[in-house]
Amino acid sequence: MNSKNFREELSIGNPGFPGTRMNKNISVEEVRSFIKRQKRLKGFTFTVPTGSSSFNIDLSGTAKIFLGIAAYSRDREAVTCCQPFQQIETMQLTINNEIVIDQLDPNFVSFALQDNEYYYLPRPLNGTDTITFNFINPGAAENFRLVVYYI
Repeated sequence: MNSKNFREELSIGNPGFPGTRMNKNISVEEVRSFIKRQKRLKGFTFTVPTGSSSFNIDLSGTAKIFLGIAAYSRDREAVTCCQPFQQIETMQLTINNEIVIDQLDPNFVSFALQDNEYYYLPRPLNGTDTITFNFINPGAAENFRLVVYYI
């Protein structure tokens, strides 16, 4: 056996992704189904003004499961990217009229107070979802950078 065939058999340098030669018994439909179930991310940036404010976010119409969120504050002059929120006092998240987060300091879902990739809040989605973030900010306007994880 020459080295080229040996590498192909061991899949060295080739991903073990469905549909490759190493997974010959998988159909195209099964590969598409697998890809549809993979985690996706969408980013948002809000400037939360003083007082009460509300922001709606839109996900793809093919989104089926809301997985969770991660957020951080970032002052463009700051040295680090993931500073704690200084001004925003509380946040609320509603998904399709269900209050998922209520009166929570946003630092609890930021990298300032957790080590996970995102704060896990699984909820079913139907493609015509209403997802709203509400804030109470008694201080100066502050940036709210958000990533939503979904399938």
